[in-house]
Formats: sequence, structure tokens, C-alpha cells
Amino acid sequence: MLIRFNVSNFMSFKEVTEFNMLSSKGNGYKQHLTHLQTTKSGINVLKAAAIYGANASGKSNLVNAIEYLKNIVTGEGIDILVPLSKRFRLDDNYKTKPTTFRIEFVYRDIHFDYALEIEKGKIKEEWLYEIVSVEKEKETLLFERKNNKVTLGDYFTKNKIDVSYIEKFLSKELTEKQCVLNAMYDRIDGDEKIDTIYKAFEDLFIVTPQTYNSNYPFSLMSNDHSKEFTENILKNSNTGIEKLDVQVVEADKFFNYDDDDFKQSIIDKLENKLSDEKEKNKIVFFYTRNEYYTIDKIDGKYFVSILKTKHFNSNNLFEFNEESDGTNRLFELIPAFDGLTREGNMVYIIDELERSLHPILAKELLQLFVNNSHLNSQLIFTTHETHLLDLELFRQDEIWFTEKKADGSSSFYPLSDYKPREDKNIRSGYLEGRYGGIPFLGDFSKLVKDNE
Repeated sequence: MLIRFNVSNFMSFKEVTEFNMLSSKGNGYKQHLTHLQTTKSGINVLKAAAIYGANASGKSNLVNAIEYLKNIVTGEGIDILVPLSKRFRLDDNYKTKPTTFRIEFVYRDIHFDYALEIEKGKIKEEWLYEIVSVEKEKETLLFERKNNKVTLGDYFTKNKIDVSYIEKFLSKELTEKQCVLNAMYDRIDGDEKIDTIYKAFEDLFIVTPQTYNSNYPFSLMSNDHSKEFTENILKNSNTGIEKLDVQVVEADKFFNYDDDDFKQSIIDKLENKLSDEKEKNKIVFFYTRNEYYTIDKIDGKYFVSILKTKHFNSNNLFEFNEESDGTNRLFELIPAFDGLTREGNMVYIIDELERSLHPILAKELLQLFVNNSHLNSQLIFTTHETHLLDLELFRQDEIWFTEKKADGSSSFYPLSDYKPREDKNIRSGYLEGRYGGIPFLGDFSKLVKDNE
């Protein structure tokens, strides 16, 4: 679970800016106690956060910053680390200043604190600590980096891990734009701590308006995942869909003559999988015609599987590109709520959760999460939907606002800073500007001149 995230000199973040999932203290925060999880290190972490703010105030930039750090750690093809276009560009002094990321996280009972400092496209500093006890201020250094010199903490020697091998490996292999956490992943024998911390970033899921989780429809088509949860969500959301069906057709009938080269490349991939004894998944997934498909081989013939929808009172089957934007958006979000309510150690950060969804449907999905999710699952989302500003749904410290300051930089603060009464209509208060986080507009009536 995310505990806190700090960032500076990145997009609309100028000085160090913090967003956190820590519970507020005091007698006024005894509601929704099931929304809290106490970590092994001794702190209370919230299970949800709704982030409000005007357009261009920094909501999406927070999501982008967390995703950017994740991509650095997992090595997701960033050619230049924090180029000028990614830095705070409203102050020329920040063109040459370093960018910093820091994340505090708990994953599988490991509470860790990880930070990066990047300057001129190079990692200058990096460190990783395990937090053992917050109250006793007890922490363990795992590693520290200054430029490309890495110092390992006593943790490795205490656990009889060959420090000389790791240091020798890092001195040869570590590059200026590769983080130590990425370089050490799966390279240390006899210890799973580094691997577990690395996997925390892999299990941090970011969903943006452009995101589509292709693994989910593939898992439905290959029967690796039950369709029951998805069908129930679609049925109860009044989409008209009764169930999902997988239609299977011969590859020769599916592909047109113009697709011959593409078809052959897909078949070649499948044959490579079939010939690999170590490969367990003998199916190939592919994307074409704005849809996702699978191809497999049965009795010497190739077959394509297509995920389709069946509506009530109709025997016809429809592809998802024939469904509405709202239905497709709902289908894109179902993997998040499926994972959050039925699995553990899941963290989803969703940008514009309510996009193309009716407010009542969005609220029902969130109610499903807060009532049924595992305590070690967490949902953070940005939204403009004031219908969700409800203290029966969220705690005061689970509602956040972002504002753009006079210098153009973004800042974050929770509703709990204002300490409103629990019976207060916070939706009306927000729209009236009582808590900030709303746009200050000019006079639109003067934009069109009277023709007379």
C-alpha cells in the first residue's frame, strides 16, 4: 500500500510536494475504521483516496509522476531520464535543478522508503531503507548510491549474502540511468527482500484514460480467469449485456487475403511457443481491428477466439467495438475492482475514474470496493464527480484537493485540514469554493460580441 509520495521539479511540481495515505489523528476520525490498516511497522494507512481539483491543477500529473517512477524502477524504456520537457518549466532556475522522487510503501509486510535524485538525465543519488518500527524510529539501510558508487547496508552481511559479488557486479553493469533496485532484481541468491520490493512496483497498477488492460480479456478468453464477476458487473450496471461469450472461428476464415503476412507472423509466434517445452501458455494473443484476440492450434488447424457480448432477449453476438463508450470504460475498470475486492496486495491508481460512467454507477463501484476489499488493497483515483463527495462513503482524510499556486506549481491537501462536521454537506461546500480545488473562471459572456 502507498503510504506517501514526494516529488519535486517534475511537470507542475516545483518544490517538494507530498501526497500521503496516512490517517488523521483525533476524535473526529473514528468513522469508517475498516478503511484503515495498521502496518507491521506501526502506522495506520488508508485504503482509499479521492483527489479533486480544477482542470490543469495537477491531478493527472501526480498519477504521471508515480507512473514515471515505476517505469524507472521496472526499466520500461525511458531513453532520457527527466528531460527538460518533464521538469518544472515556469521557472528558468529549475532547468538545471535536480528532480527527486521518494515513495514510502508497504508490500507483503515490508515497509520500505525509496528515493531517487536525477540530474541532467543521470541518477545522482538513490537509497532504500526498510522501516522496522516507526514509533522506535528503527530502520535498516539496504543500499545507498552516490553517482555510480553503491554502498550496501549491513543487512546483506548479516544475512550471509556475498557483498563482494554484488558490488563487483554493480561496478561493471550499473549505468547512469539505471536504478540499483532494477539492477539488483533477481541477481541476489538467498534473499527475497530486494525481489519483493521490486515486485511492489510491478503490482502498482496505473490506469489512465489511454490505458487498456489487454491481459484481462485474454485471461477471459483462455479460461484462466472466471467470467462470472465481469458478467455480474455488466448485468447489474444495466448495460443490457447478459453474458460474455467466446466465439471460435478458423483462422483462414478470420483473416482476409490482405492479412496474409500478419496471419503468418502470428502463426510463427504460436509455433515457437508450441515448440518451447518450457512455455506453459500455448496460446498467442494479438491485437487487430481495434479488438484483442487469441489464436491456438487444435488437431493441426489454427483457430481464433473472439470475446463477444450477448444481450438480453437476443441471440446475436456483438464485439466490444460495437458497444457504447460507457460499456467499454466499465469493462476497462472491471479488472481493477476484480483485483481489489478478491485479491490482496493490490494498489490501483486511476485517473478520471468517472469518465463515461454515470455518477450512480461510479458510486456503486466504489461502494463495492470499500465494503468488500481486502484491507491490504488500496484505490487512489482522480475525479471531478461531486456526487462522490460523501462522508458516508469516504473519511475526511480520504478526500484530497489539488490547487495551482500563484507560481503555477501544484499543491495537495486533504479535506481533514478543514475539519468539517460529519453532518456537513461537503458537496455544496466544495462547489461554493469553501475547500478550494475549483476553477476561477473569467466572464464567458464577454467572449461573444453582440452582432448589433
